[in-house]
Amino acid sequence: MDKSTTQSMISALPDAPGCYIYRDSAGDCLYVGKSKQVRSRVRSYFNSNNPSKVQKLAKLINRIEYRPTTSEIDALYLEHGLIKTYRPPFNSQMKKDPHPHYICIEWDRDRPGLYISDRPTRDAERYGGFNSVYDAREALTIINRTWATPICESRHFDTSPKTRGCLNLHIGRCIGPCQKNLLNATNYRENLLKAAAFMQGRNKQALLALKREMNQAATDCDYEKAANLRDTLDQLSNLQRRFTYRVPFIGRRLCVLIKGYHEPGFLLLYYNSGKLQQALQLATPTEWIERRDDFVSSIFATENNFNNIEEQNKLYSSTATSEIRARKLYINITKTPKPNLAAKLNKAIAKFIPKR
Repeated sequence: MDKSTTQSMISALPDAPGCYIYRDSAGDCLYVGKSKQVRSRVRSYFNSNNPSKVQKLAKLINRIEYRPTTSEIDALYLEHGLIKTYRPPFNSQMKKDPHPHYICIEWDRDRPGLYISDRPTRDAERYGGFNSVYDAREALTIINRTWATPICESRHFDTSPKTRGCLNLHIGRCIGPCQKNLLNATNYRENLLKAAAFMQGRNKQALLALKREMNQAATDCDYEKAANLRDTLDQLSNLQRRFTYRVPFIGRRLCVLIKGYHEPGFLLLYYNSGKLQQALQLATPTEWIERRDDFVSSIFATENNFNNIEEQNKLYSSTATSEIRARKLYINITKTPKPNLAAKLNKAIAKFIPKR
């Protein structure tokens, strides 16, 4: 393709959000990309100082297609679907179906264990949705340290019990379900229930108990113990936000934050009894301060601030966000009065956006 043809194709593209598809002379898809300014982004592929891989791609391009979207975040969803469909050779990410790792437990066993799997069985109850097995193991270690659950990742301890326990049993970090004569069988199952409740986001009492213990240790001048409990509390608080769990929508007012892992912008959605009422798209976290008051006021209004509710519900469903490995955070505002709503959202967004 000569230079004049390339320039005419680039000029025909809008400087707006969307996805672009590069095709070769045979019509096969070479590459799929997205940008909030498609024309500028496509033009950058034809610079002479680009890496060799990009220059090789530019020589093979025979046709450029454009798929419009309303925002860059919408383009992220569309790009993911197009890459799954075409599997372009020059795209290195998102071609494989993601298999997040879960912490699983099979409650039908007499002595169930916590284990990690990226393809849980139908009988297993799963928690989390971690990007790597390393992250899941780190989470399991924190849970073990708090509730003395096994860290050996055995699916169950009903058969072939060991005669000698591991180091964790002897130092008091595991109750020892692998032992034939389990003395604390009731405590073991209670600890598993507490850990499961924590992973479901329902165990606030456990965190409060640790906080009281930390304050008591500080009062008793046992600063080393207080510091360890403080670190454990911070780890548990950060860990709980990484678990995805079902949230009942009916009869509740919820704000939902959604953010792609490598995207600066994010979405703030407001649901009332399961119906999407308001949607706010922010390019950066700092933009929230400028638009906060309008969003808070719109929550208490009766009219929606956009038209196609069905399409928005379909696009921002929990399934869609899990497919692109987006992070989500639910904020329950059912009983939050208007004067306190802005402060509650500020606190949630501060936790949701990682500090750099």
